Amino acid sequence: MWRSCLLLLVSHVVCGELAFQVDFDNGAMSPFVLSSNERYAGQKVSVNTGALVLEEANHFYGIGAPVIPAFKDDTLVVQFEVTLTDGLNCGGAYIKLLEATSSLDVQAFDDKTPFVLMFGPDKCGMTDKVHFIVRQQNKISGEWIEHHLKDGPKAKTNKKAHLYTAIISKDDSIEILIDGDSVFTGNLMESLDPPLTPPTEIDDPNDSKPEDWVDKPKIPDPDATKPDDWDEDAPRTIEDPDAEKPQGWLDDEPALIPDPQAERPEDWDDDEDGIWEAPEISNPKCTIGCGEWTRPIISNPNYKGKWSPPMIDNPAYKGEWAPRKIPNPNYHSVQNPAQNLSPIGAYVVDVWTTNKGITFDSFALGANPDDASDFSKSFFEKKDLEEVLEQQKKEEKKQKKLQERLESASPFAKTYIEYIEPYLNPAIESVKAAPVYAFTTFCVALFTMWLLYSTSYLHKKTKTETATAESADDTAKEDKKKEEEEEEEEEREKPPMDDD
Repeated sequence: MWRSCLLLLVSHVVCGELAFQVDFDNGAMSPFVLSSNERYAGQKVSVNTGALVLEEANHFYGIGAPVIPAFKDDTLVVQFEVTLTDGLNCGGAYIKLLEATSSLDVQAFDDKTPFVLMFGPDKCGMTDKVHFIVRQQNKISGEWIEHHLKDGPKAKTNKKAHLYTAIISKDDSIEILIDGDSVFTGNLMESLDPPLTPPTEIDDPNDSKPEDWVDKPKIPDPDATKPDDWDEDAPRTIEDPDAEKPQGWLDDEPALIPDPQAERPEDWDDDEDGIWEAPEISNPKCTIGCGEWTRPIISNPNYKGKWSPPMIDNPAYKGEWAPRKIPNPNYHSVQNPAQNLSPIGAYVVDVWTTNKGITFDSFALGANPDDASDFSKSFFEKKDLEEVLEQQKKEEKKQKKLQERLESASPFAKTYIEYIEPYLNPAIESVKAAPVYAFTTFCVALFTMWLLYSTSYLHKKTKTETATAESADDTAKEDKKKEEEEEEEEEREKPPMDDD
């Protein structure tokens, strides 16, 4: 679609309803130019592999392109692609849509140049969010105020390419998308801080707190007195009066003694090494303790510290003072802010970063989200291709590991692995596809195996116990029979008794 679009004099492409869209497939930076402002002195920007690259870390960057004619519509769609090739530790990767003024010079803009919208990722310290800042002028005071999105989405700070889209619709609704997925929805009138409509009342800047105003809710009790038994000088800790020196404590024995088993090394030279002394070891006599015994230190039960009177409610307390409210002289009712955004005259990158290699691509600006979506098709095609290549890489890695195992396995194991491999991978994929079903099936199979094992075990146990009982019974019968035979034998061997 976009390849059939018209090339304007400013060298950027306009197609359909998009007022501005630029990729860098032709390898040229145009229509983007580097700002000559001294703030960005020494910035190194290039076009590499069809994208705009901020080459160096720890630098301010200012690159911009004019939007001709200036863009003004009831709906605003802004979109760009960014890749944080070195991550994002501290810095921005956002864009600004500069206000179309008579003094706007894209070749000399800086961070103070008025903008209409600032949008994109930013991370540093506690900040980690997608900026969405609308700049509008108070019609009464003439002051320009930056209104920040409250509770915006977090930035994607990994090293993959991400597509950021912001849509401000005619009905003042806001939507932010990352990679085509909606991550925030809100409203210009309710989602910004400070609100676009200023408050009807403000604090009176000329009001001041009266000198006799009492704003202390509590005071020390003036009638309280220190108790007579309150000892402010009592120490926080004392020696334990109940402690006794353990029996066997040796006051005159040193805790360390020279090692009696140590021997002077043969190569020891007193002139070079000094007088040799045996290394010290713990005194074996000091199992209970040696040296001067002292009582252990404990908390003083009588310690109270410095006395101070208790606090009571202040009878003169008037409450927390606040200045009186007056009508806001700069109040005005904001209606249809989306339709009243200032015209946009330039699309710029104005960031500071501590990371190198931040890469921008596919800048778009228009009034129709569908046209921006069509322009981003190449991003999603590239993303789908990356996912396919990543999956192929994983498969290749898996096959490589399997091959390494085959090479290190025994011949029997190789044959077994080669046999089960065609069945193993589909089984793994089935588990991934239906993990709950697979887990349930596994549990049922495990229970069935346990039931079969338990039944078999009980059957074997019963048979064993029965056989044991029968064997014991047979043994008892044999023992009894043997005893009876022995008794009969003894009877036969007895001598006959005389008849006298």
